[in-house]
Amino acid sequence: MSVSRRRLLAGASALATLAVLSVSACSAGGSGGNANGAAKTLTVNTSFVLKTLDPGRVYEATGLTAVHALYDTLLTFKGSDVSKPVPALAESYQASADATTFTFKLRQGVTFADGSPLTADDVVFSLNRLKNIKASPAVTVSGLTVTKTDDSTVVVTSAAPDPNIPVVLSMPSTAVLNSKVAKEHGARDGADAAQGDTAQQYLDTNSVGSGPYVLKSYDPSSQVVLEANPTYWGPKPQFSRVVLRNMDVQTQKLTMQRAEAAEISLDISGKLLDGLSGSLQTSGVQDTVYFLFLNADPGVSAVTANPKFNQALRAAIDYQGIAALYGKGAAPGAGLVAPAFPGALPAGEESKRDVARAKALLAEGGLTNPTVKFTYPAITYKGVDLGTVATKVQGDAAEAGIKLELNPQPLTTFLDEMRGGKSPLGFTPQSLNYPVADSLINNMAPGQATALRSGWTVERADPAVVAAGKKVTATLDLAGRATAMQEWQRLMNASSPYLVLASNSSIVVATADLTGADYTAAGWQVDVAAVGRK
Repeated sequence: MSVSRRRLLAGASALATLAVLSVSACSAGGSGGNANGAAKTLTVNTSFVLKTLDPGRVYEATGLTAVHALYDTLLTFKGSDVSKPVPALAESYQASADATTFTFKLRQGVTFADGSPLTADDVVFSLNRLKNIKASPAVTVSGLTVTKTDDSTVVVTSAAPDPNIPVVLSMPSTAVLNSKVAKEHGARDGADAAQGDTAQQYLDTNSVGSGPYVLKSYDPSSQVVLEANPTYWGPKPQFSRVVLRNMDVQTQKLTMQRAEAAEISLDISGKLLDGLSGSLQTSGVQDTVYFLFLNADPGVSAVTANPKFNQALRAAIDYQGIAALYGKGAAPGAGLVAPAFPGALPAGEESKRDVARAKALLAEGGLTNPTVKFTYPAITYKGVDLGTVATKVQGDAAEAGIKLELNPQPLTTFLDEMRGGKSPLGFTPQSLNYPVADSLINNMAPGQATALRSGWTVERADPAVVAAGKKVTATLDLAGRATAMQEWQRLMNASSPYLVLASNSSIVVATADLTGADYTAAGWQVDVAAVGRK
């Protein structure tokens, strides 16, 4: 199957997301509760990144949060643990030894919000619709075939061995719709669904799922209101109403300073956490990696293509000092896999600074006071101005005799130059859209799409790196694959054009009266149905 789509900020969709995060206007409204603790409403403040609530088309952060509450999937993740999917609509499943066939036994007694029973036909329809309408999330299921053997058994077959299929089927885009109602309003699952499906408008304003909430109102510029599903088959959510409010991050911080009860914010992180009231709770995991990319094409830059320069710049960086710029929840860079995900390098393998070694490496490479243009997007992300980090990198490099010429650019300009593969040296964050770290192989290994934007062909790569990447994808045991990912990253750190600076945390900030307000790297940020009162 195709690799996972990721919020890799070397791609247009992710940078566009960052643009929205940095400039989104706030829209106050609703109430988190009252002073006597009798609140029935949970208020969620977030800077909207929202285009649709149609599960087959949802891809942006705010939409994923809402869809996860409105619909169920075959499997899911509990709390902040993304190491292993747990049962949801499927009470159990079996995987074939070759990781190509997955058989799911559906839970009995599940009904949609309108009271009609959920069957295997609904699962087959929903997954085929996701695949065939060919919207952004369809890439996750493009190589899958879905059938049923009876009303309570679904078989998912992958064209290629892939032990991550259970993770894929935990994502909100694989939500199961009431197929009868969906079809009545234009939903289609056939091969021509990309042209024939007209259900988005209906699904943006009506939910047809079996989740803990149903959709009450939808305004993508202001707020989304959810109400508890009275026929929900699982544990009943404590809050009868959830209001997602569109609010810029600075206003979120001011709002949380005044909040008394039943309120959370999703975008306060990094240095923005400084000065928050000590009574507020925070939950976060390191799910974002920030890295430099050097161009390996000598036609673009003979300096950055020089392996000794690559190694010298790695040795010149003050990783502890850079991590401090990100504030609470950050750490020095280790590997391309953020600590939130299986396959991350263990503690103790963070990069270390050695200025003397950096100078020696430059001399070995015949480089005297090399100068390189350093391009980065002029944005603030997760509470940190990327220009501040770039300036720190510039200063660190200068101590080793490397001159970096800062070249901040608007997002669109940065994207154009990056796509053209003409940046000698760049800087970007990276987050996974769902917890499959080995999807990085299919984009960042030599010869893959992202690598080629840095001129890193198979011919220019260490054969050991190529072999290590192939070993990852050939390993069908997930624990073994995570170990193989670690070895791949160690080899990447030795010679790849990617230089990991730091990992940073996404954070949920919550009032003191709440439980279960845990940030998850699974894609939906927080499970609002799991949030309760102490």
